[in-house]
Amino acid sequence: MKWFSSFRAKLICTVFPVVAAVTVVALLMAERKFSAAYRHLFEEQFEQQIETLTSSRKRRFEALSQVLEQLASQPEILKAVEKRDFKALGQVLRPQLENLASERLQSEFPLLGRDSREGPKSGAGPKGGPGGNGVPPGRFSRVSDPKGSRFLPGQAPFIGLIDEKGKFISVQQQRTPSGMSLLGATAVTDEDGEVRRKGDKLPWLEDRKLEDVLSEQEVGYLRLDFTDREGHEIEQVREVFITPLREQDGKFLGAFLFGLPLPVQMERALYEQTRRSELGEIMSGVLVEDELVTTTIPAAQRKEVAALVSANMLLPGKAQRELTLNIGGVRHEVFYRVLNPGSPFPLAAQVNLYPLSALDEEIRDLRRNVGAVAVAALVVALLVVLWISRNLSGPVTQLAQAAREIERGNFDVRVPVKRRDELGALAFSFNQMAAGLALQDKYRSVLNAVADPAVAQRLIEQTGRLGGELRHVTMLFCDIRGFTTLTENMPPGEVIDLLNEHMTLMTEIAYAHDGIVDKFVGDLIMVLFGAPVSCGSDAARAVQCAQAMLEARAAQNAEARHPIEVGIGIATGSVVAGCMGSDQRLSYTVLGHSVNLASRLCGIAGKSEIILDDETYAEARSLVQAQPLEPVQLKGISSLVQPWRVLG
Repeated sequence: MKWFSSFRAKLICTVFPVVAAVTVVALLMAERKFSAAYRHLFEEQFEQQIETLTSSRKRRFEALSQVLEQLASQPEILKAVEKRDFKALGQVLRPQLENLASERLQSEFPLLGRDSREGPKSGAGPKGGPGGNGVPPGRFSRVSDPKGSRFLPGQAPFIGLIDEKGKFISVQQQRTPSGMSLLGATAVTDEDGEVRRKGDKLPWLEDRKLEDVLSEQEVGYLRLDFTDREGHEIEQVREVFITPLREQDGKFLGAFLFGLPLPVQMERALYEQTRRSELGEIMSGVLVEDELVTTTIPAAQRKEVAALVSANMLLPGKAQRELTLNIGGVRHEVFYRVLNPGSPFPLAAQVNLYPLSALDEEIRDLRRNVGAVAVAALVVALLVVLWISRNLSGPVTQLAQAAREIERGNFDVRVPVKRRDELGALAFSFNQMAAGLALQDKYRSVLNAVADPAVAQRLIEQTGRLGGELRHVTMLFCDIRGFTTLTENMPPGEVIDLLNEHMTLMTEIAYAHDGIVDKFVGDLIMVLFGAPVSCGSDAARAVQCAQAMLEARAAQNAEARHPIEVGIGIATGSVVAGCMGSDQRLSYTVLGHSVNLASRLCGIAGKSEIILDDETYAEARSLVQAQPLEPVQLKGISSLVQPWRVLG
C-alpha cells in the first residue's frame, strides 16, 4: 500500500489512463472514419445503380404511359370490355401491345436485333443465375421460336385484364409451361397461351374497391418464374403498367396490365466488378412480394435478407434505410430503396448488400497495430515516468526526510541544493526555514531559561506581553540558610555549580506541583501558584511543594559534599500579576502585600522549617498539620502576623 501512495505510483496512475484514453479515442475515430469511407464507397455504387434504374424507369414511363392511356380510350377496346368479349379484345389489344413491347425492348436492349446464336451457350443461366433479373445480352432475338412466337421466354410482354371488382378476367402471356405470380394472385398458362386465374381477387385489395385504389395509372411489380428453351428455371421481375379503363361518362370498367422485364443489367456487372476488389463484392436484387429476385445473392441468404427488408418496409417513413445483418456468422451491410413508394399496390425495393468481413478484418488489423503502438507508447511512457519520478521523487524524498528531522527537533538538518528549477528553489527555501526554526528554537530555549515555561508560552500566545491583572495567588519563597558562610571560601565556579544544582532540584519539584518559577534572587527561589493560570487548590499545592523540597533537600544532603539547609515561607492573597519593566526588557512577576508577607515569613523560617500565614493555613488546613507561633511584627508589615509552622 505504501507504493500505491507514492508520488511515482500516482504519476504512473495518471499518465497511463491518459495514454490509454487517447489511444482508445484515436482508435475509435480511425475506425469510424475507416467505416465511413468504406460505407461511402458502397453508397456511391448503390446510388449509381439506383440512379440508372430510376432513369431507365423514367424513360420507360414517359415512353409508355401516354401510349397505354391512348389504347385504354380506344372505342373498340372499351366496347369489347363492356360486352366481356375477350376474343375481340385480344384481337384488338394484343397486337398493339406486342408491337409496343417489341419497340420498347429494342430501344432498351440494343442487342435485341442480334441473333440468339451470338448469346451464351446452352446450359448457362440456372435459376437465380445470369439472365434472371433483367434481360441479358444475347438472350433475346427477333427470330421466332419453333412455335412461331415473336418473343423468346423471358422477353414476351405480360398482358392482363382485371374487372371493376379487382378480379382477373383474362391474362395472356407467351407460351410457357411454368406458373407465375401476378401482383399477389397466382395463375397458370394453358397450351393456348391463355393464363387462367386461381384466385378470385387480388389478395392485397382486401375490402377496398379497385376504382378507389386505381384513380389513375399506376406502376407495380410482379415476380415471374418461367423456363427458357434450354429448360433452365429463371426468376424475373416485371414492371407492370396498370391502366384504368373507363367509359366516356367516366364509369370505371376495370384495368388492363402491360408488363415488361425490369432492366437491371447493372446488377451482374456491379457484382463482377466488385468481386475482384479487396473490399468484397456488392450483391444486388429486387424484393417483390416478400421474395428476393437476384442473380448475385446466394440462395441461402435470400430468405433472411428478404424477411429483414420486408419487415422494415412496413415501418412508417422507411422508404430507404441502411441495415446490418449477420448472415452465416458474417456481418453484412444492407441498403434498400422502395421502387414505388406511395403506391397502392404491393411495394418492391431495390436491395444491395455487401459483406463486412473485409472491413472487420481491416479493423482488427487496425486494432492490432494501434494496440502494438499503444503498448510501445505505454512502455515509453513508463520509462519517462520512472525517469521523471526519479528526478522528482529523489529531492522530494530528501525534503520529506529533512522535514521529519525538523519534526524531531533537529533544526540543523539541511538538504543539498543541486538544481535551479522549482525543486531547487524549494530546497533553498527549506534550508532557510530550518535556519529560522533553529534560531527560533534558540530564542525559545533562552526564553524558557529566563522565564517559566508557562509564562513563556503565555508571552508567545499574547505577542510577548502579559497585561496586569488582579489574581488570588499563593507565593512560596525558599532561601538557603547560612549561604554566605557556606560559600565564602569556595571558588566562584564551585559556588555557581552548587547553586545551580540546588536551584535545578528545587525547580523540578516546583514544576512537579504545577508551580510557576517566578525568579531567582541570589540563593532564593520564588514560586507562584495561581498565576498566570490557576490549577486549583493553589495553597495546598504550595504546602505540598514545600514539604517535597525539604524531603528532596534532605535526601540530597545525605550524599552532598556541601549540605544545604533551607527555610520556606508561604503566603496567600490578592496580588497584581503581569509583565513589568521597560519596552526593551520585561519580567513577569507579582506585586502586593502577600508577596512581602511571604518573603518575611521565609526570613523568620529556621532550617528545614515551613512557615505559613493565616490565609494559607486556612485554605490548606485539611491537608497539613501546623502549630501556631507567637504573633510577630514583621518588617514592612503594619499589623501583627500570626505565623504557622508546618509539622507534617
